[in-house]
Amino acid sequence: MNEKLTEEKRQDYLRAGELAGEVREKGVEMVAPGKKILEIAEEIEDGIREGGGEPAFPANISINEKAAHYSPPEDDDAEIEEEDLVKIDVGVHINGYIGDTATTVYAGEGKSEMVQAINQVLENAIDFIEPGVDVGKIGEIIEKATEEKGYSPIKNLTGHNLERWSLHGGISIPNVKEDVGKELEAGDVIALEPFLTDGEGEVEDMPEVYIFRYEGNKGVSGWMALQTLRKIKDNYGKLPFAERWLTKDLSRIRLQMTLRELLASESIHPYYVLKEVDNGQVAQAEHTMIVTEQGCEVTTR
Repeated sequence: MNEKLTEEKRQDYLRAGELAGEVREKGVEMVAPGKKILEIAEEIEDGIREGGGEPAFPANISINEKAAHYSPPEDDDAEIEEEDLVKIDVGVHINGYIGDTATTVYAGEGKSEMVQAINQVLENAIDFIEPGVDVGKIGEIIEKATEEKGYSPIKNLTGHNLERWSLHGGISIPNVKEDVGKELEAGDVIALEPFLTDGEGEVEDMPEVYIFRYEGNKGVSGWMALQTLRKIKDNYGKLPFAERWLTKDLSRIRLQMTLRELLASESIHPYYVLKEVDNGQVAQAEHTMIVTEQGCEVTTR
């Protein structure tokens, strides 16, 4: 699964993970009823840059039944409401080496059983990580721990391995028992990412999309679209980017037209907002770790 992990690469992974953990907690501290989602996302992304890194993807602030991929658009006035279940998903890269981490915050009084449950599920899975472990077995551990807590794992969301400049290096780590046939090796860098819900245990695409990824020039002809595609490639490579990151160069109307052209040509890939199919509440937790001979080293604590 992995290329040789040199000490220099390891240090970049550790620095990216440490910064990701710091800005994640900065986001956690901001969660409160009345707080604008856009403000939280921008504070997280600014914190990444101020800390010497770059966002590996736009800050995701997904609430309640929304499981993932909600990064607020430029004109988003939405605020966190009392008792919201707020998922904060953060990615940082340093020299292309990525730290990916997420947590769930309950915006109400007291503690949330779902938040406590998802944190315990993740820790159970981390304890299981070592060389030789079948990736499918990790899903079995997550599924069992989730169901013991009285919830359903989301079966069509997964963890993943990480490579330089790539959030998904080709190996998916399931959150349910699956026959994957891949074993972890020392030097692998992986992100465990369990999701649990009180709904059906599956997510579906919503119509909204605010995050995209460069795929290549696949027949783009319009001058504006070509210029925008070139900027996307130069600035973000194959890492995901937010629509609102492009609004400094184009008006919102022109940007919407340009993105439609790029989507139609499949020159960019859309990440549609994901919601639980039964509108169940969703909780998420995630850490990045390096597999070692003795177990694993979590980079995003």
